[in-house]
Amino acid sequence: MATDESVAGEDVPVKVSPWGALAYRDFQFFWAHGLFQGIARNMRETLTYLLVYQISGSVLQVGLTGVFLGGPAIVFGLIGGALADSTDRKKLLIYTQGITVLSAIGLVVLIFADAVQVWHLWGFTAFWSAVGILGRPAQRAYVPHLVPRSHVMNAITWHSALNQGSGFVGPLMAGFIVATVGMGWAYAMNTAILALALVAVAFIRAPGAPEGSPARASARTIVEGLQFVRKTPVLLSAMVIDTGVMSVGFVRPLLPILALDVYMVGEKGLGVMGSATAAGAILATVALLRVGNVQRKGAAIVLAYAVYATGLLLLGLAPWFLLALVALALLGFMDVFAFTIKQSLIQIVAPDNFRGRSVALSSILSVTGNSAGAVEMGALASIAGAPGALIINSGVALGMTVVISLRWLGLWRYKD
Repeated sequence: MATDESVAGEDVPVKVSPWGALAYRDFQFFWAHGLFQGIARNMRETLTYLLVYQISGSVLQVGLTGVFLGGPAIVFGLIGGALADSTDRKKLLIYTQGITVLSAIGLVVLIFADAVQVWHLWGFTAFWSAVGILGRPAQRAYVPHLVPRSHVMNAITWHSALNQGSGFVGPLMAGFIVATVGMGWAYAMNTAILALALVAVAFIRAPGAPEGSPARASARTIVEGLQFVRKTPVLLSAMVIDTGVMSVGFVRPLLPILALDVYMVGEKGLGVMGSATAAGAILATVALLRVGNVQRKGAAIVLAYAVYATGLLLLGLAPWFLLALVALALLGFMDVFAFTIKQSLIQIVAPDNFRGRSVALSSILSVTGNSAGAVEMGALASIAGAPGALIINSGVALGMTVVISLRWLGLWRYKD
């Protein structure tokens, strides 16, 4: 097994086993942190969409929840990136995680007091989105400090598995706990899992300070980060295609409608649907771990989003619940496949002093795309129905993929 001392200064090419990054103690705790955080986030999003729908009975209000999920990313995302390139990344993770745990306790109290309203949920969602986007760039930029360069893609793959694959457990827990003991206890369990994530990151030993002599976070450093991405076409195009497709292809807000009104499978069925997406993500992670390194990263991203658009069509046309689960698994597979390769691309192309800001911009665009997708899907579903919205958006997503890949041919041609 590799030791922690071998993290720095490795120049000799190394064949990385599928389990490579997990040989490092600090990455083990980082992975545990990501596991608990991912379960809690996926569980909380499922609970929030469900509770908004239960309180309001409005598909449009479910879609509007996405505004509060993604809106703060635009304001706070670039600040988080600048902080990640100028302050201790471990401390930033601890502070943001601690604030999230404390605020989550407040929502639990409101639910048990039977006083929660939709505007409460929107307020908490906006706050958690703002705090989360402040810490996310530090989390992702921290990875190269925990493993050797040769293990970075392996580490990103394992971490991406958490970002998407933890959704297998989160929605399933949300659906079954709500159906068994109620919404209040589901949110209480969510808060406890968030606390475990905070404990895990506290045990990491690796220093979180950026390399070199980083500049203090300021408007100037934020602009410099934007200029770096703008002048790096392969990064810019990878971010744009992800944002474009997800702005019309974000399916999670439709799951309560599909489960309760289309397939009539109830809260437990909703949990199964969320877990089907995560099952596909897990399969994608296994495939990437076996492949090792994808050299044609740009072409892989383009093809993944083309297949993702096809998955939207399959879900919209699916007449049976089991076929819908297959479509959701396909969407999860392609989502994590494209996401992992995009994140690896950022870690490899961006130097350490720009990595936090590059990750931040990627996070902003991803969250904004999901937020816009939630609103767009909700609004379109209120007019054309959930299946109709999926069918229409599949064609739009495929068109975006073609146009963007032709606009930036360098993405298709990129090779490590």
